[in-house]
Amino acid sequence: MTAWNDLTADEQTALKRMNRGPYPALSQDMAARLILLGMAVERPTGVGISRAGRELVIDYLIGAPEN
Repeated sequence: MTAWNDLTADEQTALKRMNRGPYPALSQDMAARLILLGMAVERPTGVGISRAGRELVIDYLIGAPEN
C-alpha cells in the first residue's frame, strides 16, 4: 500500500485537489501515475480519486499515523 510520504509533492497536491472534487487541470501523466498507484480511477466523467486515495488524504489531513 502506498503511504503519503511515498508520494511526490505534486502527487500529494493532486490527490488533495481531487479529494475536493473534479480537477480538470490534472495532467494525463499524473492521472496515469495515480491510477497505477491505486490512488485514482478512470470514470466516465474522467479520472477521479479512488477510495484508497481518499482514505490516504483524509488520514493525512486528520494527522493519523502512517502504517
